[in-house]
Amino acid sequence: MNTLRLIKIIIIKNLLRDKFISILSIIGVALSVGLFVGVKISSDSAIHSFENEVKSMSTYTNYQIIDSKGIDFYEGVFERIYSINKDSLPLIKTFGYIPKWHEIVDINGILIIKAIKYFGDIKKGDVNIEGLYKDLNSVLITKKFSDKYSLKVGDDIQLVVYDRLYQLRIAGIVDSDFILENTFIMDLGNFQEYFDKVGFLSKIEIFSSDEDLERIVQVLPEDLRVESKEESLKNKKALTSSFRQNLQFVSFISILVGIFLLYNTIFITVVKRRTEIGILRGLGAEKRTIQELFIVQGLIIGIIGSLIGILIGKMLSHISVKIVEKTLVTMYITTTISEPYIKMVDIILFLLVGIFISLSASFIPAYEASKIKPNESIKEGSFEVRFKRYNSLFLTSGFALFILGLCISCYDYFKTPYDFPFLSYTGILLVILGFTLISPFYLMCFIRILKKPIELLFKFNGKIVIGDMNGNIYRFSVALMSVAISCALIIAIFILIYSLRSSLEKWINKNIVADIYIKPASCLSNYCFYPLSDEIIDIVKDFDEVAGIDRFRALNIDFNNKKVIAGFADISIKRKYYSKRYFDEKYDNVLREMEGDGQVVSISEYIALKYNLRVGDTINIKTPQGDKGFKIVDISSSYSTTSGFLYFDRKWLRRYWNLDDTTQFSIYVKEGVNVDSFIEKLKRRLLPVYSLEIMDNQELRDKIMVIFNRSFAITYAIETISIIISIIGLVNTLLALVFERKREISIIRYLGGTWRQIEKNFVLTSGTISILGLILGSLIGFLISLIFINVVNKISFGWEIHLKIPYF
Repeated sequence: MNTLRLIKIIIIKNLLRDKFISILSIIGVALSVGLFVGVKISSDSAIHSFENEVKSMSTYTNYQIIDSKGIDFYEGVFERIYSINKDSLPLIKTFGYIPKWHEIVDINGILIIKAIKYFGDIKKGDVNIEGLYKDLNSVLITKKFSDKYSLKVGDDIQLVVYDRLYQLRIAGIVDSDFILENTFIMDLGNFQEYFDKVGFLSKIEIFSSDEDLERIVQVLPEDLRVESKEESLKNKKALTSSFRQNLQFVSFISILVGIFLLYNTIFITVVKRRTEIGILRGLGAEKRTIQELFIVQGLIIGIIGSLIGILIGKMLSHISVKIVEKTLVTMYITTTISEPYIKMVDIILFLLVGIFISLSASFIPAYEASKIKPNESIKEGSFEVRFKRYNSLFLTSGFALFILGLCISCYDYFKTPYDFPFLSYTGILLVILGFTLISPFYLMCFIRILKKPIELLFKFNGKIVIGDMNGNIYRFSVALMSVAISCALIIAIFILIYSLRSSLEKWINKNIVADIYIKPASCLSNYCFYPLSDEIIDIVKDFDEVAGIDRFRALNIDFNNKKVIAGFADISIKRKYYSKRYFDEKYDNVLREMEGDGQVVSISEYIALKYNLRVGDTINIKTPQGDKGFKIVDISSSYSTTSGFLYFDRKWLRRYWNLDDTTQFSIYVKEGVNVDSFIEKLKRRLLPVYSLEIMDNQELRDKIMVIFNRSFAITYAIETISIIISIIGLVNTLLALVFERKREISIIRYLGGTWRQIEKNFVLTSGTISILGLILGSLIGFLISLIFINVVNKISFGWEIHLKIPYF
C-alpha cells in the first residue's frame, strides 16, 4: 500500500478537516518551543556580548594585562611592555548611563590610529577627524546605536559617568560586526583628560608569543597580571552560568506540557479514525504503516509549530534580553547585551526540539493505533480496555521512579558532585514522570471517593460524568497531568519566591541599617567598582547632622582562581550605630571580632559550600602584598551576588591593597535628625556638581524588592504560557471525549436530553479534572519546591532560604 497516499488521505485531510483542533495543537507546540527559544536566545545574546566585550577593540590580540584588583592602573608600565612587544594596545574604559534612554553604554578610550582598521566600513563624512582629536568630548558611536535613536555626527549625548554628568559629542559613526551596539569609542588621551583619568589605563591588550609573554610577565608590577582572552571569557560565562542554566530548565517545563498537549491531539485522530484504521488493517496494512501515519501527523504539527515558535521566540527575546540584561547588571556584572542573537545552528536546534516534542507525544498513540484490530472498527469505546492490564505495572513503575527521583536529589544535596544541580533536575523530571504513571491510580481512587457526592449533587449529569471518567481513565489522566504539571510549576516557583522573599526581608533587616545610602548614579549594580570623588565624603562629613559614615569599597579579587566580590567596610562605625534598627548578640560578636586586630573575614554560603569551608577555617587571599591568611569568623547569605562574597574590615584594604577610596557609603544621622529634611539638604549641596543616587533606608529596601520582583519576570511569563498550554490540552481531551462519545450523545439527545445538559456534563468533567489536577499539582509542586530550595538553590546560588508556605 502506498504510504504517501495514505498520509494524504488519512492525515492531511484530517488536519484540514479538523482545523480547530489542528490550530490549537500548533499553537500549543508553538508556545512551548517559543518560550524555550526566547530564553535560549536571550542567554546566547548575553554570551555573544561577553565574547565581543572580551575581544574589545582589537580582535587580533590574545592576551590582556589587567590589575588583579580589577581597578585602573598607572600607565607607566606600557612603555616597558611596548619595548618588548609592539603589538600592544593600551585601553581605558568605563560604563556610562544615559538617563534619557535608560541605556548603559561601554565607553572605551584607545589609540584610534592603531585600532581604526578594525572598525569596519567608515564612509566619507561619517567621521569628523579634526573634531575627534581636537574636542575632548568627541566620541565614535556604532551605526546600530545611531539608527536606534536617529543620531548623526555633531549631536550631543548627556550621560552619567562615574559620579558626574557629562556631555559627549558624536564625531563619527562606525559600522562593525564585532563592536557591540552600545559601545562608545574615544581617543585615549581625550578620555583620560575629559574624565580626569590622566595617567591611568584599564588594561593593555597584546598579541604575544610564549617567549615574549614570559619577558612581559617579568617586567610587570606585583599587582598586574596577564590573562588570556579565553580565560577572561570563561570567567564571565562561569559568573552567570547558574542563572542561565536554571532559567533554561524552567522553560523546559513548558516543553513537557506541550508533549502532553500533542499526545492528546494525536489521540483524538486515532479515536476519530478508528473505523478507517480497522478497514486498513482488514485490507492488509501492516502495523508499522499505521504507526508511521500518526507519527507523521505529529511531525507535521511539530514542525509547523516549531517554525511558528521560532518566530514567537524571536519576538519574546526582544523583551527577555532586556530583563536578562537588567538582572545580569544588578546581580553579576555591568554589561550591555546586543540585540537578540540567533545562529543557523540554533534554528536547527529549535526544530529538533519541535521534532522531539512530536516524536515523544506521537509514539504511544501511534503504537496503540497499530494495535487496533479490524473487528474493533465498530467498537466506539474499546481503546481504554488494553490499558487496564497494565494498572499494577504503571503504579509500581511510578512509585519506583518517584523514589528514585527523591534519592538522586538527596544524593546531590549531600555529595554535590557537580557545580550545577544536574542530578537535582534529573530527580525533578523523574518525580514528574513517576506521578504521571501514578496518575491513573490517583484518578481511580478519587472517582470512587467522589462518586456518591457528585451523583447526589448533580443527579443524572453526575452519573454520566462518573461513567465517562471511569471508562476513560488513562485519557483523562493525560489531561489531569497536563494541568498538574502547570500547577506544580506555579506552586513550586511560588513557594520558592515566597520563601526567598521572606528570607530576603530578614537579610534586609540585618544589613540595611543605616539612615542614608549614597552611590554614583552611573552604578546600576548592587556593588559599585569605580571610586567616588574624595570631595563628596569631605562635604558630607562637615554636616552637623552626621553621626558616622560607613565607607564601603568593592573589589573583584581572585579566590581559588575564580573571581569573587570583596567588600571592605568601616566595621567600627557599623557596630557603633547599627543596633538602633537591628541587634543580634551573635552578629554583634562577629562584628566585634572583625573590628579587632585579628585577620578575620566573613564569607558567603556559596563560597563555604563550594570549597567545603567552616567557621574557624583559614583561607588564603591573594593581595598585592602576597598571599595572606584570614580566619573565617562568619558564614552568611549574600543575596546581592551569586559569585561569592568576602567581607573585610577597611583596615585590610589599606594595609594589603594600598587603597583607601570609596565606591559607595552609608550615613548614620544623630538622634532627633529628620532624615527626609537632611536628604533634601544633601541633594541641594551635592547634586548640582555630582551625579549621585541618594536614598533613605526605606527607599533602598523598596528598591531591593523591586529588583527582586524584576529578577523573576521571565519566570512569571513561563508560568503564564504553561497555563495556556495546559488549558489547550484540557480542551483537546474534552474534544476527544466528544468524538468518541458521539453515539452516546446522539442517544441522549434522542431520549430528550438538551444541549444544556450536555454542556453541564462537559463543564462538570473539565471542572473535576481541573480540581483533581490542581490537588495533584500542589503535591508535586511542594515536593519540587523542597528540591529547588534545599538543593538547586544551595548548589547554584548558595543562598540561605527558609521554607515558608503562604498563608501558613
